[in-house]
Amino acid sequence: MKKFEIFKTLNNLKLNHSFRISNFKFQICVLTVLAGLAFFANNKQVFGQTTQSFTISPPTLKFSLDPGEKAEKSIKITNNTDSAAVFYANIQNFVVTDKNGTPELLPYDAKVDNKYAASSWAAILPDAISIPARATMVTTLYLQIPGDARPGGRYISVAFMPKSTGLTEGTGASVNAVAAVLVYLTVNGPTEESGRITSFTAPGFSQYGPINFKAEVKNTGDIHINPKISIKIKNIFGREVYSTALPSHTNVFPGTFRAYETTWPKKWLLGRYRADLVGFFGQESNLPLSAMVTFWVIPYKIILAAAAAVFLAIILAGRIKNKPSKEIEEEK
Repeated sequence: MKKFEIFKTLNNLKLNHSFRISNFKFQICVLTVLAGLAFFANNKQVFGQTTQSFTISPPTLKFSLDPGEKAEKSIKITNNTDSAAVFYANIQNFVVTDKNGTPELLPYDAKVDNKYAASSWAAILPDAISIPARATMVTTLYLQIPGDARPGGRYISVAFMPKSTGLTEGTGASVNAVAAVLVYLTVNGPTEESGRITSFTAPGFSQYGPINFKAEVKNTGDIHINPKISIKIKNIFGREVYSTALPSHTNVFPGTFRAYETTWPKKWLLGRYRADLVGFFGQESNLPLSAMVTFWVIPYKIILAAAAAVFLAIILAGRIKNKPSKEIEEEK
């Protein structure tokens, strides 16, 4: 009996010892996981701090210069971070290839077969700037127009990029944010300002509003244009029921299209409507744009439901009216 109790005691000791070892291992695993999470969290924070933030001003520059003329303009760069940073500047041509007017910067060393390019006419000095934390510095854009420059529009940018100081989280790629001042340069002389509406559409038939309108303008000249466009809507009786202006801060670059969209927000409409697009552009605002579209709005489901309800009401009213006369005839 005593021997049995001794074995039982030894087994209990082994079990308690095993439990303590397992519990100890579990605690080590938990601590290891927590330490790993803390390490990655700290790394994430460090990588996030390497992102450069800066502001350039002004966002756009406009020049009208004669062939052979020179000009210069200051550009401000503000370092919005809490540490000093170095910024590099390049003169780059830009083009617009979509219908939203989005500028696409071309590599500064790219050979461009583009009659609207002018990067070789410009220089930025200094082109490398060290800016203390939360400070603003100034660089200067210099322009020199060749004496034989063709009149019309030229489009370049001054692109700024901070020196890479670290890695982005998880990718290993350098942090290189780019911001650019867009430069609109007009070489004075005989230019061709021309453009036209290539499309103006609305749904031909709708049950109810809102009604969406889409328009496209093409610049067929050799200088950018800034159309001022509005849409006026009249009902079937010729009364104006709505008008709106399209965004007027949009430029349409030579040889490109620009898409516009707007909405008549009213929901309950009925009948035939006419929408007239009217606008103008040009340095003297004397070149017209115009287009017209008609459309119908008929809530036919509601009309059919209302007609069915009226029809049923007439039938029920007729039956109720005829019922007393039938009862009188039966009594007779």
